[in-house]
Amino acid sequence: MTASVLFVDDDEGNLVVCSAATGDEFDVLTAPGAEAALELMQHHEVGVLVADQRMPGTTGVELLERVRGEYPDTIRILITAYSDLPAAIDAINRGQVRRYLRKPWEPDELRAELRDALDVYSMTRRLAQMEQHLRETKRIYSLGVVAAGIAHELRNPVGWISNNLTLAQAELDDMREALTGEKVDARAFRQKLDEIREGLDDAVSGVKRIVDIVRGIEMPIRASDTELVELGEILRLTIRIVHGELKQRAHLDLQIGESMKVRGSSTKLSQVVLNLLVNAVQALSHRPRDENRISVSLYRAGPWARIDIADNGEGLAAEHIDRIFDPFFTTKAAGGSGLGLAISRTIAEELGGTIEASNLEEGGALFRFSVPAL
Repeated sequence: MTASVLFVDDDEGNLVVCSAATGDEFDVLTAPGAEAALELMQHHEVGVLVADQRMPGTTGVELLERVRGEYPDTIRILITAYSDLPAAIDAINRGQVRRYLRKPWEPDELRAELRDALDVYSMTRRLAQMEQHLRETKRIYSLGVVAAGIAHELRNPVGWISNNLTLAQAELDDMREALTGEKVDARAFRQKLDEIREGLDDAVSGVKRIVDIVRGIEMPIRASDTELVELGEILRLTIRIVHGELKQRAHLDLQIGESMKVRGSSTKLSQVVLNLLVNAVQALSHRPRDENRISVSLYRAGPWARIDIADNGEGLAAEHIDRIFDPFFTTKAAGGSGLGLAISRTIAEELGGTIEASNLEEGGALFRFSVPAL
């Protein structure tokens, strides 16, 4: 769909002249005043708005300033008489108008300006679509990270359940066969029953572990962007998702101070924490588990609720700190999309917060996630 050019002037003759001069090349709309123009813009894609400065009621500059707020992508051009030039220049300086045309305007000049303006509008729209696609790519990547973490965490408890149920079945088969004999060894029966009970206890533990993981997933999915969120619960439930990986790779030091709530989305908050935890695990050196440490702390700092996630890995190279949150930037030798930290920063900004990265004096890196506290 081609974007339209909208001319606004209280003089009907001027509108006829503008339409005649440009209508063969552009899709032209006309309006006799500000309210009629805004009404048209609700129903048509207007790429360029050309308004006369001197109109009764709402002036051209006032109309274009309002359009800047409601339709920021629309290119705004002011047509003005010589005596109104100071107002036009001021409007340009304040960003209300892209440029002005002085009366009497030349048809060729007007056409050239409209072509250029529509090109700028089209480019702006394409960039907006590309940004939207990038955001969708980030979301898809994030879902992949979460899904991989969930699959990893479910593997162990599902294995416990499967192995122990298989063992219980085998023991019951042995007991059934023993019952067909002439003499039953009560002591052996009790021993087998104890083994079955232990196996079923392990299976129950596996079920509880799965329930914990599901809770960690279920809570964010049901959340809205405006709910009151308890950050301590977010931390605990998110850590459960990566508990297995953390247990294998490092000692975790979790410190949760006072209970703190923020307004936002538990989905997005959990996503940030998950990305930062995964990043911390990946930053650790390949050395014994007892030598690797990750610390997670929640505390209040003035108006902010802060989550610090630190590791004792190699830290961040000085030349990388300023780029660490850029999309597709990664330092991982084995590759990586370079989107995890970029996603986290985007979410932090959506929630009115920030994420900062720095190196610790004792070695390792610190990522500080801050959001407004209630």
